[in-house]
Amino acid sequence: MATYSLTPDMVILDSNIITMDPNNPLAQAVAVNDGKFVAVGSNEDIKSLVGPKTLVTDLMGKTTLPGFIDSHTHVLSSGTRHVTEVDCDLRSLSDIKEALSSKASKTPEGEWVVGFKFDDTKTSEARFLNRQDLDQVSQSHPIMVAHQAGHVYFFNSKGLERAMFFDDSPNEQGGFLGRDKLTGNLNGMVYGRAIDRVLREVLPKPSTEDRRAGLELICKMFASTGITSVHDAMVSSEDLEIYQEFLEKGDLPIRAYLLMHRDHFNSLRDGGVRTGFGGDRLRIGGIKMVADGAISTRTAYLSEPYVGSEGERGLLIMGPEETDERVLEMHKSGFQVCIHANGDSAIDMVISAYEKAQKAFPRIDPRHRIEHCSLVTEEILQRMKKIGCLAVPFGSYVYYHGEKMGFYGEQRLERMFAHRSFIDAGINASGAADYPCSPLAPLVGIQSCVTREDTSGNIWGRSQAISVTEALKVYTINGAYASFEEEIKGSIEVGKLADMAILGADPNNVAPHEIKDIPVEMTIVGGETIHEV
Repeated sequence: MATYSLTPDMVILDSNIITMDPNNPLAQAVAVNDGKFVAVGSNEDIKSLVGPKTLVTDLMGKTTLPGFIDSHTHVLSSGTRHVTEVDCDLRSLSDIKEALSSKASKTPEGEWVVGFKFDDTKTSEARFLNRQDLDQVSQSHPIMVAHQAGHVYFFNSKGLERAMFFDDSPNEQGGFLGRDKLTGNLNGMVYGRAIDRVLREVLPKPSTEDRRAGLELICKMFASTGITSVHDAMVSSEDLEIYQEFLEKGDLPIRAYLLMHRDHFNSLRDGGVRTGFGGDRLRIGGIKMVADGAISTRTAYLSEPYVGSEGERGLLIMGPEETDERVLEMHKSGFQVCIHANGDSAIDMVISAYEKAQKAFPRIDPRHRIEHCSLVTEEILQRMKKIGCLAVPFGSYVYYHGEKMGFYGEQRLERMFAHRSFIDAGINASGAADYPCSPLAPLVGIQSCVTREDTSGNIWGRSQAISVTEALKVYTINGAYASFEEEIKGSIEVGKLADMAILGADPNNVAPHEIKDIPVEMTIVGGETIHEV
């Protein structure tokens, strides 16, 4: 341990510290000053630094890890939705309709009732909502419900009318309107980019107070799981204003790397802003775009049809020409590009755009990302490695969405959520829940990566299982690398930010299927405790 001359603000003693530092993997104690680690070593080493004003915490053998990093999640928008919308994460359509009806009874006639987190395969009926279901809730309120994965939305008749979707409405590029197979009339389902106009022009915008309440709520939710840093995907200008307000007031408890919505690229570029602008608490990250649909709605764009489908391969939201053009523009302007691509065909298209951009305007280490990157091939892996492309795969999908895995088939699942393949190919893969699409707790994702076992005990894609140590790396130092911040966080090392998750047990020393149940007893950001039980 290097000699430290100042008295530390905080000292943690008697802990099982898993540092994620390959040069010093285990320690017993740390000292913190001015929000950074100033010493890491044995109890005896660190005790000698304690002064009269040092806050000393004896953890009595509990496990300390670097704070978890979620590299793709929806932070402020999800918090706001918890405040303003109906949580439809319920297990029957009747319960969902009752929850929506309750909201409608408190909403003035003619105003929108909006729900989120609906998941068809988790209901007893195991089917999508339709306009008739939602007409039973109300015919005097426009209603829209979002699938848990996004990308598919459900309207009642009043909602379709208010959104100006009619039986003779054409499909829009990158999206389409669901129709009854017999009559051809709208069934209330809206896919992909067909929703964009509604979200932008039709639905009421959350108030500033709603956004403030949402950010406060969601930060507490993340902190309770040991998360100290988030990469907030698809951030709007209104969201950015609230983030900055919280930062200025000292009310932003977790660190945020913002993946800005594609619509804000021109303004950021023209204002001289690019990836990396900001500080260690709030930073502008990459530009987020969407290439295809979702795994859990079975709209990811695949090279081969879904199991049991009538040749369906999913939905391509951006075509090759648009992808090439936008990537080139963003790459040339110095931005990290972060594109949602789940299916192998969509991923292939995105990689091609990255290759073309780098060839046209070579950059050192742009670290372009493929968000989700769910289904890969050996060729995809080789191309990603060659251009330094990062993968941000779902961590907990095998565990949480096991009932959907049959749509992909056992053979294909050996190449999905491919943490083993990414690691073996030397590709940085970081941890992501994509909340609200799956549970936000990193320990659920870590267990899923290790066991590849769903809630019913089924194993999906066994060959992609990784070790506990590898999974912890995915959710710590790999996440820091994905935001160009590996030099300041992601491991417990002298000089790095003092972000820690204190667990009630060591994930290496419990049964693999019990990792998700380990209690998070403290979460510390910059030496300040933001969660404690």
